Order: sequence, then C-alpha cells, then structure tokens
Amino acid sequence: MTTQPLVTPDVTPGSKRRNRCIVPVATVAAVMLALNAAVSLLLIQWQTPVTVTFDMKGTVDQFMEQTAAHQLSEAQSAALSGRFTQALERSLADYQQRHQALILVAPSVVSGAQDITDVVQQDVSRRMQEGGQ
Repeated sequence: MTTQPLVTPDVTPGSKRRNRCIVPVATVAAVMLALNAAVSLLLIQWQTPVTVTFDMKGTVDQFMEQTAAHQLSEAQSAALSGRFTQALERSLADYQQRHQALILVAPSVVSGAQDITDVVQQDVSRRMQEGGQ
C-alpha cells in the first residue's frame, strides 16, 4: 500500500508560486484591517457626545432673586415659574440636540468640561421675553 503525499510538488511550503500568492493576500488583509480600524475610529469620534456643565442651582437661585424683587401675586408667581421652567427645559434640550452634548450639573464635574451656564441663561431670558417659547 502506497501513501500519497499530502502536498503536491508544485505547491510545496517553500515554493515560489505559494510565496507569490501569500504576499498580495497578506497586503490586502493588512489594508482591509487598517481601513476597518480607521472607519471605526471615525464613527466613535463622530458619535461621542461633548460633555458640558450647567449651573442649575445658580440659574434657579438667580431667577428666584429676580422674582422676589417684584411684588407678584401667587397666581402670577406660579405662571412665571411655569414659563421659566418650560423655557429652561427647552433651552437645555435645544442645546443638547444642536451640539450633541451631554449636559451635567456643575457640582458633579470636577474639571475638564465647558461651562454653558451663560449661554443657556441668555437663551432662557430671550425665551421668557418672547413668552416662554
């Protein structure tokens, strides 16, 4: 009984034909891997939200101080507080959507995040002057 060789003579492990095939295949595989890594990095950077801070307590305290300076009835005060809350929520939601941002309250962040308190306060003021929209 004769055994057949597992490797044919024209494609031996050290043959020129096999070496000619391995180099292009390895090159294509390396290029595909590099392109995949580059696309993955771009997608991660594109979808990562920016972290910003907002001083909610300071903003609400400032509103309360301004409201206390006026002599308002309870109904007027409740209506003004409702308008303020609505304007603040819409302003924060609009900022978050426009800037793909993750908004955190200022005390929860030690450092490294941009503070958007002034921007939001100006937007809330504008919305309150327009009627809370």
